[in-house]
Amino acid sequence: MNVLQFNVRLAEGGAAGVALDLHQRALRQGIRSRFIYGYGKGGKQSESHARISHVEKHTPRFTAMMNMALFRVVNRDLFGHLNALYPQIIAAQGPVALHFHVLHSYWLSFKSVVRFCQRVKRARPDAVLVWTLHDHWSVTGRCAFTDGCEGWRDGCKKCPSLDNYPPVKIDRAVREVAPKRALFRQLLALDCRFISPSQHVAAAFNLLYGAGRCEVINNGVDISTEAILSTLPEREAEGQRPKIAVVAHDLRYDGKTDQRLVREIIALGERVEVHTFGKSSPFSGDNVVNHGFITDKQALMSRLNQMDSLLFSSRVDNYPLILCEALSIGVPVIATHSDAAREVLAKTGGKTCGAAQAVAWAQLPKSRLADAIFGRSLASFKAQAREAYSGQQMLEEYVRFYQGL
Repeated sequence: MNVLQFNVRLAEGGAAGVALDLHQRALRQGIRSRFIYGYGKGGKQSESHARISHVEKHTPRFTAMMNMALFRVVNRDLFGHLNALYPQIIAAQGPVALHFHVLHSYWLSFKSVVRFCQRVKRARPDAVLVWTLHDHWSVTGRCAFTDGCEGWRDGCKKCPSLDNYPPVKIDRAVREVAPKRALFRQLLALDCRFISPSQHVAAAFNLLYGAGRCEVINNGVDISTEAILSTLPEREAEGQRPKIAVVAHDLRYDGKTDQRLVREIIALGERVEVHTFGKSSPFSGDNVVNHGFITDKQALMSRLNQMDSLLFSSRVDNYPLILCEALSIGVPVIATHSDAAREVLAKTGGKTCGAAQAVAWAQLPKSRLADAIFGRSLASFKAQAREAYSGQQMLEEYVRFYQGL
C-alpha cells in the first residue's frame, strides 16, 4: 500500500502532528508512506526535515509569499499545484491513498487540488482519497477558525473579524463561499472520504454536504510522546501551593488563552503558582514563572508532570492534543466551556466549567482535582486516558479508509 500525507507544515501545529504520526506509524507497519508538506518557517525547509524519513518539501518560498500577499485581498490561494507528483502516483505498485490534512494557508490552489484528484481518479479509479478536517475551513468562505462565529450557516455574508485566521485586509468571503463549496462537492463526487477528529466540525460539514458525509476519528498521542509518557513517574506536584500550567504557541492570542481568566488566577497571589509555556507571555508577577516556548517535547512533558493542573481556555481549538497529553501523564485539565474541550474530556469522564469555577479549581492540588473533575483517583483516570487517546488506535481506524473500507 502507498500512502501520501499532505499538510502545509511538517512538524509545526496540531494537524502536522497528527499527519506526521500517521506517516511514522504507517512506516513502522510496512506501509509505503510519504509526507508532502508546503514549507517550514519563513517559507524555507522545515527544521525537522533532515530528522524525518520519506518527506518532501513541496512549495517554493516565492509561491507561498505570493499566496500570502494576495490572500489578504482575494481571500483564497491563487497558486500552487500537485502536478509534479502525478507520475509517481500513477506508477506506484499496489493500492494508493492520498490523505489530505490542512490544504489552506498559502501553499496550494484548492481548485488545482480538485483538478489533480480528478486526473488521478481517471487514471487510477482504485485510488483512495481521504481528507481529515482539522478545522472549519471546509464550511466557511475563508476562515479556518470561526472563534464562535456562526455566519457560515447563511453564507458568510459579513465577516465579524478580518483577523480570523487566515487574516485579510478585504472581506470577500461571501463571494468565495459558493465556489469553494462547489469544489468540495466535486471531491465528494470522486468518493473522497471526509473525516474529522472533532464531532462539532463533522456536524457542521454534514449539515452543509449531507448526513454521514464526514465521520469522526479522534486524534491520538503520537509515537514520540507515548515513549516519553511511559518514562515519566507518577508524582504529586512539589511545593505548598498548586501549580497551574498555561500552554499556547503565542500566549498573547486571546482566542487560545483567556488572558482575563489567567490574570484572575494570578491575582490569587500566594495561593497559586502560574507557569506559562509559550512565546510572548503577557503575564508577570511574584507567582508567575514564564518558561518560554519549549520545542523539546520531553522537556515540556517533564515540566508539565510537575504541575497540579493544566488550564485550557481556548475558543478556537477543535481537538487539542495538549489535553490528551496532559491527561495521559496524570495532570487534570481545568477547561472552560468549548465544544473541543467537552469532546476530549468526555472520553475520560471529565467536565468543563465556567470562569468562576476555574478559579476555584485552580486552588486545588492534583489529587483533589482528579476527584472534583473526573470523580476518580489520579492513577485511575491516567490509565483510562492512555487507552482513550492511543495513537495506534487512530492509525488502525485510518487504515480501514486507506483500504477503501
